[in-house]
Amino acid sequence: MSFYLAIVSPLDSPLYELAFPSAKPPPPNSASSSTSSFPSWSTFTASNGADLAAEAPSNKVGGNLGLLNGDTKTGPERDRAMCQMIAHKSLDNIEEMMEGTGTLYLKSIDRHNEWTVSAFIATSVKFVLLHDIKNDDGIRLFFLDLWEAYTKILLNPFHTVNTPIRNSAFEAKVRGSARRNL
Repeated sequence: MSFYLAIVSPLDSPLYELAFPSAKPPPPNSASSSTSSFPSWSTFTASNGADLAAEAPSNKVGGNLGLLNGDTKTGPERDRAMCQMIAHKSLDNIEEMMEGTGTLYLKSIDRHNEWTVSAFIATSVKFVLLHDIKNDDGIRLFFLDLWEAYTKILLNPFHTVNTPIRNSAFEAKVRGSARRNL
């Protein structure tokens, strides 16, 4: 079990992200076949079982732009990219639900394979959490702790609003809250 947290500005730019494992032990009946608890990319195979990525021609689409240049990412980089994609794909659903409800905590707003997306809206900043377990009370308490820590960061005169958060005390508070609540 693991979690991915993204704090997204009103302009949909990432302010903070963190991937962390659960401090609680996994349920006894959960069996995972992959080595990573994050979502994984699917591989493209031909009908004979051969890997199509290995048979790709040398001239890649995108040229020098870095688009589909054939560079393969390692496991942690691939996991991070996948979590970013899922979190940012859910932003439209978050904004639709924001308009219909007046609540700050939006639980289970989107699903992607085994991952569930929950969100917390505070002053048009979105806290997005990817999780694979159902712990609504713990997630709500985690978001409240996160909101308090984020508010303290905003009160810091040396922090500019809507810029990435690079503060070790903030990260320690987030990890501590995750350990307690998730």
